[in-house]
Amino acid sequence: MQDETGIGLRRAQIFREIIRSGSTRRASKTLQITQSAVSQQLKLFEELVGEKLFVRDRRGLIPTTRAIEIYNRIDRYFETLGHIEREILGSFAVARNSLSIAAPHIVCLSMLPKLVAEFERTNPSLEFYIRAQGYVQIAQHVLTGEADIGISRLPLDERFFEWKTISRSSSVCLVRPDHPLAGKERLTAADVSSEHMITLDREFSSNLLVLNAFTHKGRSPNVRVRTDAVGFVAAFAAYGSAITVVNEFIARQCAMFDLKSIPFHPAVTYEYVVFWRRGSEKIARQGAVIDAVFEFAKMNA
Repeated sequence: MQDETGIGLRRAQIFREIIRSGSTRRASKTLQITQSAVSQQLKLFEELVGEKLFVRDRRGLIPTTRAIEIYNRIDRYFETLGHIEREILGSFAVARNSLSIAAPHIVCLSMLPKLVAEFERTNPSLEFYIRAQGYVQIAQHVLTGEADIGISRLPLDERFFEWKTISRSSSVCLVRPDHPLAGKERLTAADVSSEHMITLDREFSSNLLVLNAFTHKGRSPNVRVRTDAVGFVAAFAAYGSAITVVNEFIARQCAMFDLKSIPFHPAVTYEYVVFWRRGSEKIARQGAVIDAVFEFAKMNA
């Protein structure tokens, strides 16, 4: 017996093609099945939905409002399936001269575009695949081989990864230049406890360390915005939504925003690295490329 999931997907695909082509005849040609098979599957799909999805007139099949709603959802689903299929096939394809890099979101908006531009000059045949992710996802993709190298912060598990340090960074507070706190040489939890804050989600350990600085001083941060994109807190700060505490490495990646970086105490120190999977054959083959990426990242960190 054919799998019911497969049947459902096929009927949805046929319905989608009828909408796209405007007739069962043209849909049958595109799908390379008989017109009667298309009509039969459409009938079964309508029975599943519980109503007629087309009106027939001299122009052909006219979709109802409900049909358009269903089509829009199905079309998104098939686009997603197509993307997943390309991801699966692409993850096993071997490109002769390519490099996949996973990095925090803000790094993909600052350092990595500069890196690609530099390699365009020195190694124009090198192809890049850039993945903007959170720290946990970066490590997962390097571990599974979906990314060749990652840019992240320690700790990482040395059983699985090797790395080189590009930056050691302490906590800083990002504020607009016209903010009342912008004139201070350093800021503390007491200074900013009454301010609206922008932070990462609670699941980020770096965020917890910052929040603990407030707790240690017997204060509670006034969080206004939370985000799961590393470094994007700077964008909200730049538009005056609130202030944010990051670290020097992330602050330097945010140079595109007109913000002032002020040391924050008690400070937390972070170590940022370029890392790769231990024993990776591709890294061994592309040692010169990895060294070049590391040197560039270290100079621009």
